[in-house]
Amino acid sequence: MEQLDTTDFKTLQAELEAGVKNGDDTVLQRFYNEYFDFVYRYVLCRVEYNHADAEELVEEIFFQTFRDIKQYDGVQPPCRWMLGIARNRIIDRYRRKGRKPVVELLFSQFDEQFARRLFNLEAQELPDTEMERSELAVIVELILSQLPKDYERVLRLRYLEDKPVKELAADLNTTPKAAEALLFRARNTFRDAFRIAEKNLAF
Repeated sequence: MEQLDTTDFKTLQAELEAGVKNGDDTVLQRFYNEYFDFVYRYVLCRVEYNHADAEELVEEIFFQTFRDIKQYDGVQPPCRWMLGIARNRIIDRYRRKGRKPVVELLFSQFDEQFARRLFNLEAQELPDTEMERSELAVIVELILSQLPKDYERVLRLRYLEDKPVKELAADLNTTPKAAEALLFRARNTFRDAFRIAEKNLAF
């Protein structure tokens, strides 16, 4: 069976809606397989790396995605729409556990702070355009999910968990010099991908 052309979001929306209506698991499973890693990584780092919670939430997110597929406009990339679902599910999970609503603020700042620190933009706007936080979140998470696993991990440890190089080296089971070299390569790869995405992705 031919792979879905996910750049044609209207066609994708129509095929998913038909798949849900007709009980056609083939197209739904293909969509699930394509976006599972992206959604899982997004959720995992926001539930304190609890894999059981992440797996349960991801299933809930895909269930809601298929259930509410008629609400997807077919204009924006599906990952952007799904991130909105994911945020709400994660926030609901924290609320059920008695966590304070300040979590919403943390989510709104999470990706902007990451990009600002990575680009040393504390006193500037983001490059070229003032992107909404939700748009920035999509780009950041999409790029991170496509990086080599060691690049993604070192960037998250350094810029999201604020770990110094010595701790990075310990976590990565390597020397500080090797950790610095890995961080340098990961940062450059992320920056290149970010600039390309910012100019070319229609978020």
